[in-house]
Amino acid sequence: MTDTAVIDPAEDALYERIRILLFSADLPVQRLESDIDDIGRFTAPDVRSSQLRLIEVMPPLTPAAEAIVRAMIRAYGTELFGRGSANSALRAMIKAGPVSFGQTALTLGPDAPLPERVRPLVAEINRIFERYPESGFSHARYSLSAIGLPVGRDRLPQVHRSVRRGRNLEGSPDSRVVRNNHELRVFRSSI
Repeated sequence: MTDTAVIDPAEDALYERIRILLFSADLPVQRLESDIDDIGRFTAPDVRSSQLRLIEVMPPLTPAAEAIVRAMIRAYGTELFGRGSANSALRAMIKAGPVSFGQTALTLGPDAPLPERVRPLVAEINRIFERYPESGFSHARYSLSAIGLPVGRDRLPQVHRSVRRGRNLEGSPDSRVVRNNHELRVFRSSI
């Protein structure tokens, strides 16, 4: 017996439909940097658009991005393609990319005026980021806890990094930390 998850064919069809929408949106492809490995291969200059190259190749989403899309499908189903708040959430995810959308969703505090239906989705997105710490959110949690802000969990992430220097504790460069340091500075300046 294997640990392979059984995916509902209807969920899989909606997932592929959302991937096509993500890839074909007339928006900068770089917004999907956290969602597609090696996004730069789709931004090289040539006659075709980046969106067309994405549609031709249909690259897989990163595990965290795929999990976020599937969590939204399980929460809303075909309502994502109707009118109302579910469609607004889908459009926001397409504009930002799944990982960035998920990170934004987690910035909502427990007192945020959210419909009860959304709370389980936000909890699932939190579990997704815990399962896939390479998505970068664990660095943000550690940075927030380092300056004394609550992170919504009882334990700190296992990854300990020096955000100030952009290096991990062993001293090797880590560009993701540097990028998150920039995001943290932008966040601090907006408070």
